[in-house]
Amino acid sequence: MPLGLSENLSQRIVSALSLLPVVLGLIYLGGWWFFALLVVGASLMYREWCELTEVPRSPLRNIGLLAIIIPTALVTSNYFEISNAMLVTFLLGIGFVLVALPPKRLVVEKTKGRNTANAFVGVCYVSFAVVAMAWLREQDSHGILVIWLFFAVWAMDVGGYFAGKGIGGPKLAPRISPKKTWAGLIGGMALAALVSLAISLIFEYGNPVIMPALAAVVAVVAQIGDLYESAVKRALDKKDSGALIPGHGGILDRVDGLVFAAPFVAISMNIADMNWS
Repeated sequence: MPLGLSENLSQRIVSALSLLPVVLGLIYLGGWWFFALLVVGASLMYREWCELTEVPRSPLRNIGLLAIIIPTALVTSNYFEISNAMLVTFLLGIGFVLVALPPKRLVVEKTKGRNTANAFVGVCYVSFAVVAMAWLREQDSHGILVIWLFFAVWAMDVGGYFAGKGIGGPKLAPRISPKKTWAGLIGGMALAALVSLAISLIFEYGNPVIMPALAAVVAVVAQIGDLYESAVKRALDKKDSGALIPGHGGILDRVDGLVFAAPFVAISMNIADMNWS
C-alpha cells in the first residue's frame, strides 16, 4: 500500500497540529495551568473509559473522577512532601491492579459488581498517567522533561506507522492488534531516539547519548500501553474508544502510549534517586 497521505492520515496530521500549540503552551506554563490540562484530559479519558466499558451514568462516575483529581492536585500543589517511596508505591500499586485484572475479564464477564469494578479500574488507568505527569512536570522549570516524553511517544506512533506500512513483515501481537508489526516497533524506537537526540541537543537537556537510549525504551513501554488499550477494545469488539479527535478516534486512542510511558519514567527516576544505603 502506498505511503501517500490518506484521508485518515491527513485528518490525524491536522488534528495533531491544531492541538500541539495549546498542549505545549500549557506544559511550558506548568503549575495550575498544566493541572487544568490534566483535569480536562482526565475527565475526557475517564468519561470515555466508562462509556467504553458500559459503566452507567451515576454518582459512581463523579466519585471516580474525584479519586483521580485529588491525588493529581496534591502532587501539583506540593501541599505535603511526597517521597520517592510514596510515589513509587502508588504507581506500582496501580500497575499491579491493571495487570491483575485483564481487560477481557473486566469488560466481558457479566458479574455482580461489574460496573464498580470497571469504574475502579478506570480510576486506576487514568490516575496512572495523570499523577505521573503531574510529578514529572515538577522536575524542571520549563517542562522539558514532559515535552521530551510527549515527543518520544508521538515519535513512536509516527515511526511505527510509516515503518509498519512501508516494511510490513511479522506481526507484533496479531491477536490483539493485527496491523502492528515488529518493523513498526523498531521504526518507532528509532524515530523516538532521533527526536530525543534533537531535543537533548537543542535544549542542552540531559546526556545526548543516554537520552536517545531512554527514549527507545520509553517507545517500547508506550507500545505496551497501546496494546493494553487495544486489548480492551478488542474484548468489547470496538474499533475506537470514541470519536472526539478526527482521524484519531477517542482521546484514549491518542494517549494510550502515555498512560504507560509516563509512570514508567516517573518510577525509573524515583528508583534511581532512592538512597539504598
